[in-house]
Amino acid sequence: MPKSTNFKIMANQINDEKVKQGHILQVWNTEKPKFSNANTIYYVIHCEDGGKEFPIMLTKRELDSAKYRAERNPEDVPKRSFLTDIFD
Repeated sequence: MPKSTNFKIMANQINDEKVKQGHILQVWNTEKPKFSNANTIYYVIHCEDGGKEFPIMLTKRELDSAKYRAERNPEDVPKRSFLTDIFD
């Protein structure tokens, strides 16, 4: 993470949904330069890999592409257990 005094800690969420691992949250691009082609809205998902948590940020197009890929390849998507569904 760059050492910057201008770094903002809090994202500007579109709705008041709680931040949970695996949930998709919509956030505003709070520092979008004027006249920029950058997206206004991004989708943030908190993930975990090897015990380390980290966020990923996707555009609408990237999110739709990932969903489409999963729908087209259901044999490659691990099934959730009954208990996972109950406690998730």
